[in-house]
Amino acid sequence: MRKTQTNNLDRKPSEEKVDAILAGAMQEFLAHGYAATTMDQVTAAAGVSKTTVYNHFQDKEGLFTALIQQLIVSKYYAAFNPQKAQLMQGEASTILRHLAFCMLDNSIADKQVLGLIRLIIGESGRFPELARAFVLNLEKSFLEDLCQFLASRTELNLPDPEVAARVFMGTLVHFILIQEVLHSNDILPMERDRLVDNLIYLLTINQTINQSVKHISADQYSGTKQKSPRRNRKDSGKFERDYDSEPKRLRSMRLTDTAWEKLAAIAAKNQLTRSEVIEIIARNQGLA
Repeated sequence: MRKTQTNNLDRKPSEEKVDAILAGAMQEFLAHGYAATTMDQVTAAAGVSKTTVYNHFQDKEGLFTALIQQLIVSKYYAAFNPQKAQLMQGEASTILRHLAFCMLDNSIADKQVLGLIRLIIGESGRFPELARAFVLNLEKSFLEDLCQFLASRTELNLPDPEVAARVFMGTLVHFILIQEVLHSNDILPMERDRLVDNLIYLLTINQTINQSVKHISADQYSGTKQKSPRRNRKDSGKFERDYDSEPKRLRSMRLTDTAWEKLAAIAAKNQLTRSEVIEIIARNQGLA
């Protein structure tokens, strides 16, 4: 009966044979590890002949590399593709947040992905070529694509897009390793949304203000570049107060040009004065 099933699979189109072989290889590698898995076991699990397996894959290492490449196409890049991000419209922060959640959700929800990562880490000491194949086929291409995307978004004002790409990727990989691969969520707990929100904040903190408020000049409000207008004196010789409408804590404020520019942007967005914005922040109230 087993031989009949094998013969039937051998008569199927080449693409179906490859899928069957890779599915059998995944099953055996995750169950027994890389070193303990033989090509005979893969052949039996796939339901094809040994000749068919070797016609498509030269050896076990080639089979494992093909498994990684299939993972990239069918599971990883299908949901998490920085190349697609370059075609997406909208704020960079929105696109980066989408990419981050896709990576986390698709990795954590897929037990085969997690199992393969554990396998690669566990076998990397004896079989470093496995880890190198993973880095070459997945990590390297992803980082290059993400770096290109970040470099194209000049409004982020990133001093080094390549480093920023590694910070992005490293943060998410570390989260997956601690939370899932190393089973240490209770030791180093971290909420997914909190991690992503703060990661995106760090990458976009220097983002240029929205085009609608770019006409506001920093010099117009700068306490360092533009002196305050001369105030009138009373008969007694004392200066008249020009800040009666402002809280005491706002008096004699001196901010950098960048701070004034960002403050002006927030005020314009919320249809407030700069003083009102500072007062709200001072009272620990939020802005929409």
